[in-house]
Amino acid sequence: MLSLSPLLLAKRRKYATLRGLLAYMDKQFSNFSSYTKPPASAKKRAFIYVLLFVVLIGLAIVAGNYFLSSKKAKSKVEPTPTPTPTIVIPTATPTASPSGKSTPTPTVKVSPTAKVSPTVSPTTAVSKTLTIQVLNGSGTKGEAGKVASLLKAAGYSISSTGNADTFDYQKTVIQIKKSKLSYATQLKKDLSASYTVDPTVQTLAESSEADAIVIVGAE
Repeated sequence: MLSLSPLLLAKRRKYATLRGLLAYMDKQFSNFSSYTKPPASAKKRAFIYVLLFVVLIGLAIVAGNYFLSSKKAKSKVEPTPTPTPTIVIPTATPTASPSGKSTPTPTVKVSPTAKVSPTVSPTTAVSKTLTIQVLNGSGTKGEAGKVASLLKAAGYSISSTGNADTFDYQKTVIQIKKSKLSYATQLKKDLSASYTVDPTVQTLAESSEADAIVIVGAE
């Protein structure tokens, strides 16, 4: 065999070392490339994990809002309605007498109020110039005498009193002679203070003994 010179051997060792270093670097680069570029299945798993994480966070937020809203609703105090007082009206119980019969409640009868005859001041214009006959046409006893006293106090001259042909008169009627018709207004005014006078004044015959006739009605 041929022996190599030391210089050649040194060169061969140097080249072998470079080849080994290059092979090592190529292997490391291949490993790094496979590490930095994960397979497609790993990407899908990572996307699913991220999606699940986002969904869980959303569910947690919704549950928290629901819990807070229900707690606030429970904390509201509803106003208590004020009870309406009930008024009980006691019912009177009849008292039984010793014989076992109930004592009846006495009935109070109210008497009708009598008509008050106002005081009529004497009328100087008709004093002793107009004679009047008063007739009761209402059927109430003593009504003609009451009206006669009223007219006499007013200055009229009363010829007589009596009953009318019927007791169906509701309003007081005045009958007067044409020659004394000027006194009709004053006579009607004096009677209207206590009675309802018929607005129509009737004509009395001139041959009548009295100058006027007053028929007292029920009103």
